[in-house]
Amino acid sequence: MVKSISRILSEPVVQFLLIGAATFGAYLYLDRAPPEPPREIVQVGAGRIAQISEIFARTWQRPPTELELQSLVEAFVKEEIYYREGRKLGLDQDDTIFRRRLQQKMEFLVEPDEQEMTPDDGELAAWLEKNRLNYVVPYRASFRQVYFDPARRDGEAMIDARAVLSSLDEGDVAYGNLDFGDATMLPQSMTLSGRRQIESVFGPKFAAALETLPPGAWSGPVQSDFGVHLVLLDEFELERQPGLDEIREIVLRDWRDERRRKIAEQRYQTIKENYEVIVEWPQGAAEEARQ
Repeated sequence: MVKSISRILSEPVVQFLLIGAATFGAYLYLDRAPPEPPREIVQVGAGRIAQISEIFARTWQRPPTELELQSLVEAFVKEEIYYREGRKLGLDQDDTIFRRRLQQKMEFLVEPDEQEMTPDDGELAAWLEKNRLNYVVPYRASFRQVYFDPARRDGEAMIDARAVLSSLDEGDVAYGNLDFGDATMLPQSMTLSGRRQIESVFGPKFAAALETLPPGAWSGPVQSDFGVHLVLLDEFELERQPGLDEIREIVLRDWRDERRRKIAEQRYQTIKENYEVIVEWPQGAAEEARQ
């Protein structure tokens, strides 16, 4: 029996296996490193992908392409991993950027749905009537002008302009043939232009005066931010109130903006009711806040 064991042990293959077993056992004994922790799972489900796609569509007014969506999903994974690692390090504590990010996410969650943001014609017309002054179409005018420079005329530009106006004959009135006045960088005429454009060139006083002038005749003197003018009003379209059909898209956009703000504020107040807010003002700060 002993001889059999000795003979077996003398076999090179057996010796190799024994050496290997001993080496493996020593490795297990000496390897004191702790096992690797299980990997965290970042799962991006179909619902999350739909949300990512919807946010993109709201921002760019179109759905993302397949490549764009893949990039957006990868960006979300990166954000999630950094978020988790940052929380492990305590970076979320008293961090203004982090708090604002959470606020933005909450505001997104309380966003009104499509049905809440779709008014009927009656509601939209009533809103337009309530806010009509915001949609007035200003007058438009085309005119010619002759400029009298107060600095060059020793302060008598108004007198000179009146004298020129009183001396005009029918030809001057009919054709606008005025060779009087002083050189200026201001345009001698403007084609049909809105009030805001006229104000940007000649100033508000001049633009307001155009509303009082009769068309087809030289009038004045008219004062501007630059001096004195004689003006021939060629065409004048009165200020008007457009109908809903003409400005529907603009009114709908503004209605939705106001509606979104109101709903967001209502939902915030509902959430706020679950909290008791205590503000400990520094001494003297409360009085300043009330002013």
